[in-house]
Formats: sequence, structure tokens, C-alpha cells
Amino acid sequence: MTNHLNFFVPYESATSWHENQLTRALLVVLRYSPIAHQAWLHLVAPERSLQTLPKAEFATQRQRIMTGPPGAEGDAIPGISVWLAPDAERVRASVEASDRQQVLDAIISYGSDLVIVVENKISWRGPTEQAHRINLHGAPVKFDEQPRSVQWQHLLEILADLVERDLVHGAERLLIGDFLDLVDDYFPHIGPYSTLGRCGSHAFRLERRLDVVQGVVVGIDKGKGTGWRDIAGTPKIFMAWLGFIGDDSTVRLRMYPADTLGQARAFYGDPESVDLVLALRSEGWRVEPNFHWGFMAGGYAWSDTRLPADEYCAYWVERIAGTRELPRTDWDSYWTKLEADGIVEPTAKAAFDREFTASQRQKAHPRPGIFCEFSWPLPEAAQMDDRGTFTETIRARMNQLLGALGAPEVRARGA
Repeated sequence: MTNHLNFFVPYESATSWHENQLTRALLVVLRYSPIAHQAWLHLVAPERSLQTLPKAEFATQRQRIMTGPPGAEGDAIPGISVWLAPDAERVRASVEASDRQQVLDAIISYGSDLVIVVENKISWRGPTEQAHRINLHGAPVKFDEQPRSVQWQHLLEILADLVERDLVHGAERLLIGDFLDLVDDYFPHIGPYSTLGRCGSHAFRLERRLDVVQGVVVGIDKGKGTGWRDIAGTPKIFMAWLGFIGDDSTVRLRMYPADTLGQARAFYGDPESVDLVLALRSEGWRVEPNFHWGFMAGGYAWSDTRLPADEYCAYWVERIAGTRELPRTDWDSYWTKLEADGIVEPTAKAAFDREFTASQRQKAHPRPGIFCEFSWPLPEAAQMDDRGTFTETIRARMNQLLGALGAPEVRARGA
């Protein structure tokens, strides 16, 4: 037997986590679950309905779109090429005939009414040429001008909804459930992350969800890294981070006023703002010293401090006007003073020497920052996300700190 979509026929020797196994499993679901098949069809060809099409035939890992003889000229079959990938980007290239050696991941044929070919990827990267350069081998198929992009997360979320909303029952429900379990066990990184609850305990998906939330909160899609977004309109703080700490299942909003020497001058030069930030501790914020050193745009050699936050801030309010960039000749004497005043710990000198003394750098900037954090247990955050209140909760807390800094509030895009 060569029918790889017979559930009882082993599929070659591919490992369970190979993307070809995922393609085969998806086609098995579409073959045996009409409602899942219609949901898939709505994603790739929303103008089509399963009940109006001829019976579907499924194939996987085949070179040719069609196995029969070429059709008569003028009898072209409509075709759709699908790019299926995590967070699949739009394929901007037009579909073109090619003589390349190909192995098509999936082919779904509906008689002479429609052919769908699928290029499946489970890696996070841009579209490859497979989705738009297709070897017809003489098949009378006329593809739509551009491929359709389908996100794995969206597709899996739809299938999960079929189960969770009791739209499938019996063997069909078990089949879709087994497929979703396969994804969770062997392909967890492609699973849905539209809410924290949908992410389960998968750190990667939780981080993706929090990155999306942070983007909605600030109104900016991309940042320095996952969870990071720029904060505009104030010289006292530049960035905020929303992330997941896996070891204690906590979601944390972290903001870093005075994180550069320039920011520190603006922050400590406004004692009223300093007092307002410190007062946020009574509102559930954690506020602590965050002293480190800077060179150009980078931060280095963080140090613990013996001073509590109030004394640390008072120290820099008094001294920030005279704090400046330090030439190499002043490093030792300045370190000795900071250590005597309780700003840096003696054990932190090794990190400073490694980053500065042993380097070719000739200047160093003191960065008397502070660290501000508000946190939520993951189950609490997930409940808020399910209710649709999590994003506004994050924005309210971020604006609470920005208000203390005298900075403009962040708003949703278009607000």
C-alpha cells in the first residue's frame, strides 16, 4: 500500500517531530472530519463551500500535482497555492511555472473544480520559493496569482474551538483532539497564543502572547526584542518589558527609569517625580536600585547596592548634577567612593574590570538607574486575558508609572 493517508499505514521512517508527519496528520483530520475540512477551506478559499465541490482526494509528498494524463487545452483547473507556517507572512511573489525538482507537501484535489497545494513549514522564517514556484509537469492547473498565507496558530485555534464549543462529537472529536495533542507534544512552538490560557504551559507561546499584548498596549508592533517596546515622549525612560518568568510562573511588567546617564539627569533632577515613583510601592510596585555602567548605547557591570531605594534615590538627587562621564584615570577613585557610600558592592568590581579595565575603552558612564516591576501570577493573568481585560490592565499599570514620571500615557493605536 502507498496510501499514506490511511490512518493504519505507517508513514515511512520520519520521526514524530518531522514536519512531514504534521502534514500527514493534518490531512488525516481533513479527510475524516468534514467540519474541520470546511474550516480549513474557509481559510484558504473562503468563496468555496465543501458541499458544492466534488469529493476531495488527498495526497502528500508527491512530485506531481496530478497523476493522470494532461487535460485538454482550455480545460484549466483552478488552483490555489498555500503557504502554511507559524505567523505566516504574506507571499508577495506571484505564482509562476517552474522546472524545479519539487516534492509537494500536500495536494487536495476536488475533481476538475479546484486543486490546492500546500507548502508546510514549522520554522519561524519568511516564505520560501516553494509556495510560488511550482512545477506543473503538464498539469492543466491555473493558479491564483499569489499564494494564500495561513498561520499555523490560527488554524490550530480554529480546530481547538471546534472541540471546546462542542461542535464535533464521537470519533471526530477524538480525532481532532489527538491531532491537537500531537501538536502539543511534538510541535508546541506552533500552537495558538491568542490568549494566555491557549498557550498552556509552553514558555515560547507565553512569551509570544505577552509580546503581542505589549505591542497592543504601547501601539508598536516591533521592539528591541521579545516583550520590549520603546516608550516615547519622555527623557526619563526609554523602554518597557512584559514577559514571563518560567521558574515561578509569573508575568512581569518591568520598567527602568534613569537607565542611562541622560535619563538619570532628567529623573533625579525632578525630585517630585522621584517621590511619586517611590510612592508606587504602596500600589503594589516593586522599586529597587539598578546601578550599572554604560559605554555608548550598551549597559554593563550591574551591581547590587546596600542602600534601600529611598536612600539610594536621595543620594543621586543630591549628586546627579555633578555626575559625568569618567575618563579611565578616574575609574579607581570613583569606584572607591561608590563602594564607601554603599552604591556598589566590592564583589561587583570583577565585572567592572572585565568590561572596562581589561578593555580598550577609555570612558565609562555611571548609570544610577532604578528597577520598577509589577507582577501577576500566571493563572490570574490568564483569567484576565480570557475576560479581555488583561491588555487594559497592563496599560493602566504602565501609565501609572509614566504618570509618576510626568510622561505622556501610552495609548492604543488610533486612540
